[in-house]
Amino acid sequence: MKTYLLDCSKISSEGDFWRLYLETIRPDGAQVFGRNLSAFWDAVSGGGPGWPGECRIRVCNTGNLQKQTAQFFNGLQRIAREVRDDSGVSIVFD
Repeated sequence: MKTYLLDCSKISSEGDFWRLYLETIRPDGAQVFGRNLSAFWDAVSGGGPGWPGECRIRVCNTGNLQKQTAQFFNGLQRIAREVRDDSGVSIVFD
């Protein structure tokens, strides 16, 4: 299984996170991916635009992201818990 590392050490906004996601993973349908939590849910749970393929996504160095966008970060964690083992995508936070 392929593993991607999303190093969030320089991320301070939701937009920064989506740029990092798209540049690092280069998912299917990136050009029409919605760049929001609903679109991410659709991508990782059902193969919608932004689908990373079967993989593990490691998200690290999230301190700044947690401080700047706590609600967004909590949403990412919720999605990670909900898709576990169901979709072929594993999202872990280091």
